[in-house]
Amino acid sequence: MKKFTYGMLTATFMAAGLAGAAFAQTGTIKDGVYTAEQAEAGQPVYEQRCSACHNADFYKTALSNRNNQPLLYLFEEILGTMPADMPGSLTDQEYQQVLAHILQITGFPAGDTELDYYSGSMESIRIVPPES
Repeated sequence: MKKFTYGMLTATFMAAGLAGAAFAQTGTIKDGVYTAEQAEAGQPVYEQRCSACHNADFYKTALSNRNNQPLLYLFEEILGTMPADMPGSLTDQEYQQVLAHILQITGFPAGDTELDYYSGSMESIRIVPPES
């Protein structure tokens, strides 16, 4: 019989808490999965580092091509490959803010909860195509 240690018990409760957080925000990007303030904070970074290569039409196509994928996939792709000249050069918070801004400029509504990579919620948020 395996004896549980305090560390194992703590890890179990932490994992359960993270699993709960992952399901706390479910649905689609139409459900207000970022805040207006978060999108506004992402605008200057987007304009400085993203807009020269990617406009709203680019992201509308990109979102349409990812129909029903978790938002996490898009976030991690942006995190690992953008900006093209210096991938990974933004802070995690800046990447979250830029993604919120992208959702805003492609017509998805803001809500009461910020996008948060570390909560695990992006895994349960599905991408749907923007309205034409």
